[in-house]
Amino acid sequence: MTRKRKRNILITVLVLVLGLGIWAYTRWDAWFYNPPEEPYTAPKAPSRVLLTFGNEGEMSRMVSWMCDDKVDADAQLILADSTDTVRIKAVGEVFESRSGKAAYYHAEMKELKAEHTYSYAVKTNGVTSEWYHFNTSVPEAESFSFLFMGDVQDTINGVANKLLKQAIARHAEVEFVAFGGDLIERPTDAYYAEAFRSIDSVCTAMPVVNITGNHDYLKYLKRKCERRFALTFPYFLKGMEERGDENHLFSFVYHDTQFFLLDSDRGAYFLNQQKLWLKEQLDGSKAMHKVVLVHHPLYSVKKKNNNLIQRWVFNETIQESGVELVLQGHEHGYTHCTSSEEPLKSNECRNTPLYTISHCSPKNYNLHPTERFSPVLSDGRYYQVIRVEADAIVMRGFDAVSGEMIDSVRIVK
Repeated sequence: MTRKRKRNILITVLVLVLGLGIWAYTRWDAWFYNPPEEPYTAPKAPSRVLLTFGNEGEMSRMVSWMCDDKVDADAQLILADSTDTVRIKAVGEVFESRSGKAAYYHAEMKELKAEHTYSYAVKTNGVTSEWYHFNTSVPEAESFSFLFMGDVQDTINGVANKLLKQAIARHAEVEFVAFGGDLIERPTDAYYAEAFRSIDSVCTAMPVVNITGNHDYLKYLKRKCERRFALTFPYFLKGMEERGDENHLFSFVYHDTQFFLLDSDRGAYFLNQQKLWLKEQLDGSKAMHKVVLVHHPLYSVKKKNNNLIQRWVFNETIQESGVELVLQGHEHGYTHCTSSEEPLKSNECRNTPLYTISHCSPKNYNLHPTERFSPVLSDGRYYQVIRVEADAIVMRGFDAVSGEMIDSVRIVK
């Protein structure tokens, strides 16, 4: 090898190293920076009360809450209707984060009555919360509606609470709310408090489900989702214990529809574990309709080759199993597509599944859609009201600020 060629190779290597160094420097915070968590003390009275689905079928519900920094062995959920009052022992666990600790509780209500009104309160350390109320519906009903919001991740003292309450007021028919991950901006107590300020009167009156997003993770060489996420949304806990892993996975049936919640901010090994779980769940499903919630879009509207690992892992199983709708967040815009390179040419989708991206965050991203996406909106906040009927799923998209309907698609199997 000539001296000149050696010199050229050395220069090339140095340029590459320098370029990689500059790139790593500019991206370091995005990859590894975790904002500090301010010291906090958990309230002595029950707080952050949340109603969600249980692990024991459609007529079960779970309630979680936070109180103090040590477990009260006598903590309980008090459930009442017009004829009876029962007390359900709560399960408590202390979680210590980077700057504080708190005791988290959950209790499950089983064998509830259909089309019934219940009242409930939680009691910890001798202190009883206010009384909350919720209704159950009829599993045999011909249709039902729920509300979906993608990323929220609001700023401290943001307006997400106002937008969510306005959406619920506009659509009194919705029976539960689903979030597509990144409900919080970062995993700190202050942002959890902000999230509960956003959902406070909603999450105690109807079930709320949420999946993990990348903002729910702490950024290290190996990202970590703290256990307080599962303690806040306790439907994950049973599956994690049974499988012996930390994947936040959950499946539930509501009427004749089965929902599958995935945890897409993971490495390939954990994603492959999730694929096996998802295939088993889909293969065993007897539901008429199937809906998947996953944070990272399987078809990216930002860059064509974004989220390829998630697509390679999940998409074939989803497409082969009769899934009709995939609800996604992460990319801070509103759009949808199918597996086809062509956009929908009408408001009816027969090439299922329909992949929807949405968000209700104050942050907007630059999108670079290919032809498959339509419509594409990127300068606002949005939500969807999804009505599941016997023979179709109807998804309507709305501007969260004005309430104007921006999109409507009928998804037919």
